[in-house]
Amino acid sequence: MQTDAPFWDWLVFDGIDDVDVEAVTAAFGTVEVAARGRAAGSVCPDCDRFSDRVHDRYQRRLKDLPLAEQGFVIRLTVRRFICGAADCPRRTFAEPFSRLAAPHARFTTRLNRALERGGGSRWPGGPAPGWRPSWASEPTG
Repeated sequence: MQTDAPFWDWLVFDGIDDVDVEAVTAAFGTVEVAARGRAAGSVCPDCDRFSDRVHDRYQRRLKDLPLAEQGFVIRLTVRRFICGAADCPRRTFAEPFSRLAAPHARFTTRLNRALERGGGSRWPGGPAPGWRPSWASEPTG
């Protein structure tokens, strides 16, 4: 398996400039890419002031589209920054990765789009005509 970072930066994060690949592992049918933010700091979402003071770090695990019939997971290290503005109600905030995933999301934006288009079905463009999930109620009318 290809393990050099530039290859994975291009393959996984093409068009997303704020992420660096740290490591790639493959085991038990899943490829996992460890990544982190590249920016020196971030802007507070409340007061729009820049901060580079790191308060903490945490891991996000994001499922992405399958790669070569293997599961694909991004383990993203997210930094929490301290907002130093005295008049700002927010003390800490997480660096945003809005092009990669929505806040608190467990799937990447790319996987969400594919699922919304019906990419998880066997039929192009969505499920077979007349198919209904087992939990859906009977149509009324």
